[in-house]
Amino acid sequence: MAEFEQNGLVYTNDKCIGCNKCISQCPVLTANRAVETEDGQRIYVDGSKCIGCGACFDSCEHEAREFKDDTEQLMADLAKGEKISLLWAPAFAANYPNEYKKILGGLKRMGANRIISVSFGADITTWGYIKYITEHNFLGGISQPCPAIVNYIEHYIPELIPYLVPIHSPMMCAAVYAKKYMHLTEKLAFISPCIAKKSEISDPNTYGYISYNVTFDHLAKYARQHNIMADPAENEIEYGLGSIYPMPGGLKENVYWFCGEDLFIRQIEGEKHAYHFLEDYKERVLHNKPLPFMVDALNCAKGCIYGTGIEEEKTKTDDTLYELQKIREASKSRDLRSAWGRNLTPEKRLKNLNKQFANLDVNDFIRHYTDKSAGNIVVRPDDKQLREIFDTGHLP
Repeated sequence: MAEFEQNGLVYTNDKCIGCNKCISQCPVLTANRAVETEDGQRIYVDGSKCIGCGACFDSCEHEAREFKDDTEQLMADLAKGEKISLLWAPAFAANYPNEYKKILGGLKRMGANRIISVSFGADITTWGYIKYITEHNFLGGISQPCPAIVNYIEHYIPELIPYLVPIHSPMMCAAVYAKKYMHLTEKLAFISPCIAKKSEISDPNTYGYISYNVTFDHLAKYARQHNIMADPAENEIEYGLGSIYPMPGGLKENVYWFCGEDLFIRQIEGEKHAYHFLEDYKERVLHNKPLPFMVDALNCAKGCIYGTGIEEEKTKTDDTLYELQKIREASKSRDLRSAWGRNLTPEKRLKNLNKQFANLDVNDFIRHYTDKSAGNIVVRPDDKQLREIFDTGHLP
């Protein structure tokens, strides 16, 4: 049988022995395809079904899964002299506290123009979420900074599309700000902890504002191999608690900061957990059961600081989490005029936040979604059919 064509972000390499562990852990039943090859069975990835959650990387003991990003393309385009500015995820500073500014400096030396932290975009996202939820009484909305969560809903639970908060992710809020308020005309590259961000970047609903998803994993390895580090480059825009979005519950803490902790915000993360929750949440919605103020949902169990595009060794300690705690405390201000004033009431902080972003039009940051479920309906075998499959190795 001919090898299956793999055309997605995640793909199987020649190390696969067909053990099926990836299938057992994948939240999407049809995203993996068992294919008989000349040298045995391999499990290939159907890119049209895969949501980029990374569960297969966690389950595979043979290092048989790899992913694509735009690191090589970014480097080639910088070398050609293309004008490109950088948006960097807040998890970059937490994962590489001693390197990230030097890597940014190296990219600037190669020709990168502006350097903007997506933590600032996260501050806009927080402002947009609170403004939209309160003005539209949009209770029960599901957060959407995580593209794997959005992918799953758009492809497999379209009933929940109306419950995705219609405000862009921090990455896209930073991009919209760069394009519409800073009037940048060059390409934008996102330095990213996430494989699935490429699917958000490529979605027509994000306007093509960002051209590259450059993962920490591939970028850090490239920087070391090609010695691109240089004098440290500084971020250009100050930011507040948007810096903690990468940690589990980071969005929830931001909302509490401005709205108080009496609100019920449902926090959910982890590939084994999140998608079961979403299926259950669909039932709550369909049966008109009580919903929380909002849902803070992430695909990765430890948040974006340990995302799918992180170097594996970074995930083996809590060092990154401790670095993020330092950033968290540094983001809180003692200035009584600041939205991040630690000694203010939530009401006063929210007043300051609205004042800080008074020149922004929330309509610029509205996100639209698309029902992509056509052809993705999965008919699950009953017990009798499952026994037949296990006995014969073929679908009934």
